[in-house]
Amino acid sequence: MNGLGFQVAAPSALADKKKSAAIKDYLERLRRAQEWVYDHPEEWAKVWAKDTGLPYEAALAAVKRSNGTRVPVAVDQAAVDSEQRIADTFTELKLIPRKVTFADFVDPRFNGDLPPSTTPARTYPSSEK
Repeated sequence: MNGLGFQVAAPSALADKKKSAAIKDYLERLRRAQEWVYDHPEEWAKVWAKDTGLPYEAALAAVKRSNGTRVPVAVDQAAVDSEQRIADTFTELKLIPRKVTFADFVDPRFNGDLPPSTTPARTYPSSEK
């Protein structure tokens, strides 16, 4: 696995101007939220712990290892190639019923100025956050 995650939208929503604009807005809000989580891990861990019932320390550790380290990246050729290798492996192992062409499910129009998909996850300095 490559650690990438994706947002999914119906082709009909992507083809609709108003829905496409709403998707773009959602993605921008999600990016800002991810930045906020990285900059405020303690605050996010408090909210997450309260909502899930997790102990604060466990929530904070999870934020510092996963939620806070996420970096929004472009859906570029490297991402498509990596996902294709994964899909091909799943096909070979008969975990999915037929070959999938991952590029058929990609819409890079929302990439904007996002960094390449090969950008590593962020880490928190050991003395901070």
